Amino acid sequence: MDNKLRQEIDKIEIPIELNNRVILGMENAKKDYERQLIPESKSDRNKWSLGKKIMFLSSVSVLLFGLFISSAFVSPAMAKVISTIPFLNSIFQSKPISSLIYDELEEKGYKISGIGTSYSPHKIFYVTLEGTDKYYSEVKDEVKHTVSEILKSKGYDAYSVEVKKVRKEDYVLNEVENKEKNIIDNEVTKELKQLNFKFDRVQTDPTEKMIFINIVGSKKYYNSVQNDVKKMALEVADGNKYTGYKINVTRVTVEIRKSDKGGQIIPTIAEGLMSKKEFKVTGVGYKSKPLSFIISTSILSSDPTAKALGTKIESMIVEFLKSEEISPILDNESYEVVVNSKDNKKIN
Repeated sequence: MDNKLRQEIDKIEIPIELNNRVILGMENAKKDYERQLIPESKSDRNKWSLGKKIMFLSSVSVLLFGLFISSAFVSPAMAKVISTIPFLNSIFQSKPISSLIYDELEEKGYKISGIGTSYSPHKIFYVTLEGTDKYYSEVKDEVKHTVSEILKSKGYDAYSVEVKKVRKEDYVLNEVENKEKNIIDNEVTKELKQLNFKFDRVQTDPTEKMIFINIVGSKKYYNSVQNDVKKMALEVADGNKYTGYKINVTRVTVEIRKSDKGGQIIPTIAEGLMSKKEFKVTGVGYKSKPLSFIISTSILSSDPTAKALGTKIESMIVEFLKSEEISPILDNESYEVVVNSKDNKKIN
């Protein structure tokens, strides 16, 4: 943030209530929100915990712009200051829109099951709620209004908003099932450690009578221990009077790599371009070698305004990539911006 902008912000009088919210938000901003998308299919769900499902984008809260915006009531003075920051940079300095909306709904006390966005065939921001049919009927309009106001405060006019009740298959364990799951998870984990098995995950699904254990190590090691692990887990379940369980021992390896340059930048570009109708953007992607940012739009190349739109989108991205916040990430690496029309022709 440059000195001129900081001076302008310092001049703004912030209401006490909002100031307290900002202070709290700055403390919370030290935490890295890493709420991951959880698979929806039944087969995939069995591999994961059946606790509350929260579909979220990973983010780190950076400055306080998002905190003002997340209240959905931006003062004219602050709105003027924010307007001086290039569009994509203001997004980069804020929480992702999903985080803003989730935090606002959580603060208001709504029973949120999940939030997310859908881009095809239409751009929809959706919220799913837990609770009874009566509760859903009572709050769905309030939730929709809250989400719409936050989107409006950010200038995101490309989305419609849908509020739905959690589906029956998105099952939440009851108290007895949750106790059973916790006991088996803990006891199997303790026994695996005592016997020095190499593993990284134990997940119990009491509704399906399944215990999932993921072994870490070579394929040879997995083959040598899987039967012993199955036998041990079954004995633990039976010993705690939880009978009828089947044991699924897997070896799923995940390579964790440091996010490349494009991966650190593309979420901001995607949120900014796909959230506004004026850009007509239907897809945002990139490739690492050579570094290229590829934007798909819904405009035809024959449209007389196509060239101007492509040029405008490219200019915004270049301005963003050359900014003080982003240029250190690129570290002088060359890149290309490609904006394609609906009929797959370059329009920039």
